[in-house]
Amino acid sequence: MCEAAEGSTTGNRGSSEVSLRTMGSGFRSREASSAPTSGGPGGGVVAPEAPALSRWGSGSPLTRLVRQREFGIIAVGVVLFAVFSLASSGTFDSFQTWGGIGSSAAELGIVSVGVGFLMISGEFDLSVGANFAFAALVMATMVHDGYPPIEGLLVDLGIGIGIGLLNGIVTVFLNIPSFIATLGTYFLWSAVVLIVTGGTTITILPPTPTLLNVLGGFIGDQMRSEILWWLGIALVVGVVLHRTVTGNWIYAIGGKRMAAREAGVAVARTRVLAFVLCGMLAAFAGAVQLAHLGSMSAGYGSAYQLEAIAASVVGGCALTGGRGSMVGIVVGTVILQMLASGLILSGVSPYWYQAVVGIIIIVAVAMHTRIGAVVHGAES
Repeated sequence: MCEAAEGSTTGNRGSSEVSLRTMGSGFRSREASSAPTSGGPGGGVVAPEAPALSRWGSGSPLTRLVRQREFGIIAVGVVLFAVFSLASSGTFDSFQTWGGIGSSAAELGIVSVGVGFLMISGEFDLSVGANFAFAALVMATMVHDGYPPIEGLLVDLGIGIGIGLLNGIVTVFLNIPSFIATLGTYFLWSAVVLIVTGGTTITILPPTPTLLNVLGGFIGDQMRSEILWWLGIALVVGVVLHRTVTGNWIYAIGGKRMAAREAGVAVARTRVLAFVLCGMLAAFAGAVQLAHLGSMSAGYGSAYQLEAIAASVVGGCALTGGRGSMVGIVVGTVILQMLASGLILSGVSPYWYQAVVGIIIIVAVAMHTRIGAVVHGAES
């Protein structure tokens, strides 16, 4: 379909791009308030401005803030911060505590960036936990055996890309739902890790290689470099998602796949590339945790596939695809780590963590649904 569109006349190409950009803009979670975008070869295309919202006023800054899908979950985060600060007698809001929260959030957050990106395209990847451990264990083994760390990192990333590519091919070309396909590869790579390592932990003895310090070493007394890696990756992927044609394609494929295909989007190729990005980021997150801990085991990251989905859903990603934002994914990840640390510092049993996460997911989805209904009702 994409090749056919490229072979058509200039007028048809311009028409297709207008349709694609108009369609793609409809799936952006914050498109109603975004600036006009420019078109491609077919000429300048100006995105339609959002209509005035009579029941909310005339587009004041407060109005635009309330209409953001991330507004509700950011408000929940502020409330949780206040509650945990009071319950922990001020311990929760210390710089030391937030240094730990940031480091924990960074490792899950890098995985969540890829998982959220994939969810917006309408797909899932349940193999990220096994990918995380397998790729990092191979890197740990290479560094332990004397190979240059940079070679280990390249192999780590190559494994992640390969697993993502396999997931994409199985899902797209064999027409197997991604939930089932990646569940199968999760079990596959989990077994491979245990067979190869025998379940042992691989430790990298001092002195720590420079590359590992760059990936997960301290910056100052409390903050680790992995936080900067996480935020940098989120920024780059967020720009791609919210400011490029590729991002329009991701939203369009997740929202209305058939319409995207008819508009000339390379649907199959874009879906596979989303899986590849997700796999590569999961493997890189494993390398970051290896740099942080100095060791790697088959059990590390085993819960990340569900926690990454939870962080994305809390942050506003729809399970059906077509909705979500990078800001929301980052905020959702922070909230999960706030819960993990805040419960402990408040004297609550850590066994309550999963129960509270479940409640937060339900509340977050209800809030996102309500905000979406209010916005759509105001625009109608």
